[in-house]
Amino acid sequence: MNTYRLDLAWDGTNYCGWQRQPNALSIQEVVEEALQSIFPGENITVLAAGRTDSGVHALQQVCRFSVVAQRESFVIVRGLNSKLPSDIVCLGVQQVDAHFHPRHQSKEKHYKYRIWRSPIRSVFEHRYTWHLSTELDLDLMRQCAKLFEGTHDFSAFRAVGCSAKHTTRTIQYSEVTLSGGELHFDVKGKGFLRHMVRIMMGTVVSVGKHRLTCSEVSTALQGGSRVHVGMTAPAKGLWLVSTSLLDNPIN
Repeated sequence: MNTYRLDLAWDGTNYCGWQRQPNALSIQEVVEEALQSIFPGENITVLAAGRTDSGVHALQQVCRFSVVAQRESFVIVRGLNSKLPSDIVCLGVQQVDAHFHPRHQSKEKHYKYRIWRSPIRSVFEHRYTWHLSTELDLDLMRQCAKLFEGTHDFSAFRAVGCSAKHTTRTIQYSEVTLSGGELHFDVKGKGFLRHMVRIMMGTVVSVGKHRLTCSEVSTALQGGSRVHVGMTAPAKGLWLVSTSLLDNPIN
């Protein structure tokens, strides 16, 4: 078998997320069907470094697939981009060792949440940002974001139906910044619970609106309840920026 690393980017607006679903269109389904046309007769499953929710966008997702046939990388890239819809693109392909597995080798994921701060919504950015016209206390939001750094019990920051066996996660970086008319929340960590980043964002906004205190957020990070955290921010503002991989394959 020949194994390939596949780097993808997409606008998640029209999809139910990465993973195949029986009653909705997923990124995985569209990519696998495009690959089937390049490798006819092959049974292709594309595995990603992680799942993204419905409506979430990606600037770079690392995937893998294995096939019997062999093709030059540029042929696969060209073929995929001719078959994929305009809101999904193949950034690159390279042949890799058979042991390559993006999820097992994932070292750090970088997510960015974008908020459009203006009394008037943007006609061009409304699909990709959360529009907030209310005043926000940026100093408190920055303090709140820093509370997430380190190792904590994020059980209060997961959605109903999350199947994770444990809720302890380590966040290497968490920061709120301004960029023009946007507020950005950047967070980096090895792994995340279902809707975790969106609930973190909703919590930071609640602190910025003086609806929650940093003390309440600290309590939530000690295995507290959902009462001490904010709403789940809309999916459309969330972006998977990149996935960093370990250098050596893990069998």
